[in-house]
Formats: sequence, structure tokens, C-alpha cells
Amino acid sequence: MTLQRSSLVDAIDTALTGRVNDLAALIVDGSIPTQITAPGGDATLVQIVDGDGGVIASSPNITGEEPISDIRPAPGAQTATTQTLPIGEGEFRLVAQSVTAHDQMFTIFAAASLDPVDEAVGALAAILIVGIPVLIALVGLTVWFIIGRTLHPVEAIRSKVASIGDRDLDHRVPVPDSDDEIARLAATMNLMLDRLELSSDQQRRFVADASHELRSPLAAIRSQLEVDLIHAEKANWRVTYEDVLDETLRMQRLVDDLLLLARSDAGTLPKHHESIDLDDIVFELVQRIQPTTSITIDATHVSGAQVSGDPDAIARLVRNLLENAVRFSAERIEVALNEIGGHALLTIADDGPGIPLADRTRVFERFTRLDEARDRDHGGTGLGLAIAREIALHHDGCITIEDTPLGGAKIAVDIPATPHDRMHGDRRPHGTDSRNRY
Repeated sequence: MTLQRSSLVDAIDTALTGRVNDLAALIVDGSIPTQITAPGGDATLVQIVDGDGGVIASSPNITGEEPISDIRPAPGAQTATTQTLPIGEGEFRLVAQSVTAHDQMFTIFAAASLDPVDEAVGALAAILIVGIPVLIALVGLTVWFIIGRTLHPVEAIRSKVASIGDRDLDHRVPVPDSDDEIARLAATMNLMLDRLELSSDQQRRFVADASHELRSPLAAIRSQLEVDLIHAEKANWRVTYEDVLDETLRMQRLVDDLLLLARSDAGTLPKHHESIDLDDIVFELVQRIQPTTSITIDATHVSGAQVSGDPDAIARLVRNLLENAVRFSAERIEVALNEIGGHALLTIADDGPGIPLADRTRVFERFTRLDEARDRDHGGTGLGLAIAREIALHHDGCITIEDTPLGGAKIAVDIPATPHDRMHGDRRPHGTDSRNRY
């Protein structure tokens, strides 16, 4: 409001000053008017007063009136002020200027009432007093409505997430139709719930399968001991001891496998890494396994290769793959190892029934046995390949299954190799000819 009043007063001053300057120029030129037409009609008062204080000209609306002000600026000076006048009511804006002509001083007055200014400012004040609260209320309601509509999907997502428990991981949060950040947030949360559901299902299956695998040897031990106790006179305790020992060792291996997988899931597998001669591990395990089977293990294509990692874990990977090949092979297994493009590539091929293309990913899942290997004695626990894959991944490698000319399956392990000074070529234990032995 102050700015509006100042702006209106400035506009009046401009009009009054212009009129005063025009009259001053006429007087200086010797053309002293006897009648004055005031700009703005009756709203503007104009007078010319001589040096003796006599009115020599005025606008029609104040004809015959005494001087409207006693202000006498210095010759050539101009004054603008707000004051009351002897005529009219209320305040006026007055501009006065003195000029000298014909050896006489004349003073020019131009005044305009400030009532229109006060009325305009009062009207604006009334509008603001009433309008601002209404405007604020309208803006507040609009913002509340817009934000409410915007945040309604967020509240729906929040309430849905709050209602999802550990047994409701198949539930999903609602995804708004809008293509904005909230819709993308909801889609991302559903993807997270997908992963949680998958992880929970895998964990439940893992616990169920582990319980089943552990219960079987325990049931076998209990059954054999109960039979021998009931028929103690006919019991062969040495055979019982051996059978119980076999089942105990099977449980121990199973528990070790489960512990390794649990540590892998928790990301707590050992981080110890050292340079490993992979070919030495392969030859050592071939030497250890060959006497236990009638199947021929051909290691003549094993060349020198070094990798970085945990020696025990790498040895377990190779042992699992060899034992898997022995379990399903008919007569022959071929083992090959080479360094190609900075990677150590180990392949173990057998002449067994092979693995169908559709099952070549599934066999790496835990407790997976194919139809040909359902019985526990032949098919193992179904953890060997799963553990091999976890170890390969832990060493930044990968493991795949391919076809082989032998007719069975060829499992290939690709692990980054480490630089070394050893000459590549056939690596065999000292004093051993692998071609003759295997």
C-alpha cells in the first residue's frame, strides 16, 4: 500500500510540475496569461501570484479566491509539498515555482486533491485484508489436494509394506499408473520383494532338504542299532560298527557341505588368496581317486596353470568334479587343463549318460539329482556341483557344462590365471608317467 500511494503521488507531482513549467515558460517569454485552463478539470487548482501577493490569474474552479498558499520559493526554484489549503477539504499536493519577468517575481501554484489517492489506497487495503486470507486459504487447499493426491500412492505403498510379514512375501505393493518416481519406487520395491521371496523359498527348501538328508543316515543308524539290540545274539557288531561309521562319515561330509554353503550365502568364505599350481592339485587328486575305481582317468592333457585363491577350496572344487565324473562314468574320464587368454581352463569329461541341455543349469542347484541318480548311494547328496559353483564364483570364475565326444558330459571351469615363471606344458608328479598310470 505504501508503494501504491507513493506511485500515485508521483504521478500527480509529474502532472502538476509539467503545468507549472509550462506557465513559467510563458511568463518568462512575456506572455502572462489572464485565464488558466487546469489539467484534470476541477480536480486541479492553478494560480499565478505576483510579488505583492495579488492573484493575477487562476483556474476557473478558484476564480476570485485569495492565494492558496504563502509559500514563495526562490526565483528559479520549485517546491512540492503536501498540505491543507484555505479552500477545499482534505490534503492537497502542491507544487510551487517562482520566476522573474519584467523586473518582477511571480509565483505559480498548482495543486490537486489527494482524496482519490486515499480512496485508491483504501480500496486496495480492503481488497488485501479480505483477499489475502481467501487467497492463502485457496492456495492451501490446492496444495493440500495436490500433495494429497501425489502422496496417496506413497501411503498405499507404506501401508502395504507394513502389512507384509515373513509369511506374506508373495504379496506386492500397488504400482500407480503414472510414469513417475513413485511408480518406479513401487516397481523397485516389488523387485526387492521378488528377491526376498526367492531367497526365502530357497532357504526353506535348503532347510527342508538338509533336514531330510541328515535324517536318512540317522534313521539308518538307529534302525541298525535297534535290530542288533533286539537280536543281540545274532548281531555282527563289527559290521554294525563299520556301517555306523560309514553313515557317520556321510553325515560329517554333509554337514561340512552345508556349512560351506551357509558361509557362502553369508559372504563369509575365507578371503585368503595365494598362488596355486592348479595342475599339481589335479594330478594329486587323480592319483588319490584312481586306485578307488576301475574307470580310467586320462590326465595326459593337463598343462601347467596357476591361479590365485584358497588351496583347500580349489582342491575341493576339483575333487567334487572328479567324484561326480566317477559316479556317472562308464569306462573313461578325460581331464584337461590349459591357460588360454589369461584364464585357467579345467575340463573334466566322462562317457556317462550325460546331462540334458534343459538340466545343465538346474544341476548346480542344491540337492538336485537327475532321474538317473535318484538313489542316495549313486547320486550323492546333490551338493557337489553346487559347492563347485560357489567356489568357482568365489574365485571370480565360472563353471559350465558342455557336450563331449565321449558321449557323456564335460564340465568346464574357467578361473582367472596368475602370471608365473613356470614353463607351460605337461606337468606330472616326479617319477610318474601319467600316460602309463591312468
